[in-house]
Amino acid sequence: MSNPPITIQHSREDMATDTVSIPVSLLQKMSEAAQAFEVFQGALEDFLLSQDTAFLARMRQARAHHLKGETRSLDTLK
Repeated sequence: MSNPPITIQHSREDMATDTVSIPVSLLQKMSEAAQAFEVFQGALEDFLLSQDTAFLARMRQARAHHLKGETRSLDTLK
């Protein structure tokens, strides 16, 4: 059983009103693709950061300071 299409109306002062019907299944596919792209972006960012030796050194240093209790409040950093 197919879902009825969703109707989208668009109007601007310099254009007549246009109506486009889009099947719900197509919108669902677009939503799934957008979610997959978000996951991809996160994975790509993680990979790129894992290849940045300067970033990794700073993160290790920050972690060591944190484990030693060498932290500052956010107010002092502002």
